[in-house]
Amino acid sequence: MTKFSIRALIALAIFAAGFSGCSQEGTLVIKNSAVTEFSGSVDGTQVTIDPQDSYETTVYIGKSLAVIGPDHVPVIVAGYATTRRAFSEEIAVKSGETTTFRITDDAGALIFTNIHNRTVNEIAARACGAADFGPNLLEEKRTIPPGSTRTIQLGAGCWDIQVNYDRDEIKETVTDIDVAIGQLIEINWAPGYIYVPVTPPAPSASAR
Repeated sequence: MTKFSIRALIALAIFAAGFSGCSQEGTLVIKNSAVTEFSGSVDGTQVTIDPQDSYETTVYIGKSLAVIGPDHVPVIVAGYATTRRAFSEEIAVKSGETTTFRITDDAGALIFTNIHNRTVNEIAARACGAADFGPNLLEEKRTIPPGSTRTIQLGAGCWDIQVNYDRDEIKETVTDIDVAIGQLIEINWAPGYIYVPVTPPAPSASAR
């Protein structure tokens, strides 16, 4: 075999190796920093992540052609938590790196249980003292039968809620509910219910 043929074979091998390329991967870590469980999808995979827990996945980015190739790929993270409103975000995962996406609280929530013997039809909210209530906060055609519970997300602030119940659509108002981001407030509702804030226990004195 001539020197020219050997050189040609070497060049061909180098070209083939460059063309086939090498796999590029990145690592995506989803950290649930919310106080409630996250439920949703990461790159099309359904996941649930407990509070303060993480989900990690390896993302295939592509193959490099010699030194030219993609260095990142977009991944969709979508879902919700009781204290995080539903979202869908595109995350750029970079080759050879670990990309971390944090889920944080952006709402408080009422854990509303109907302990009355009549169905709750609608629940609306308004800022404390405002003139008008907003739209129905329950999902379409989803009422709260006796003994059932629904979760209602609200932003930070003071809220009044209007409860529409029974076939006659009687309306009652619960006033002055102070909501903080990440807070869960239990309401066991029946007609005449008055909201009383739960005061956290005072820290115990240090032992001397």
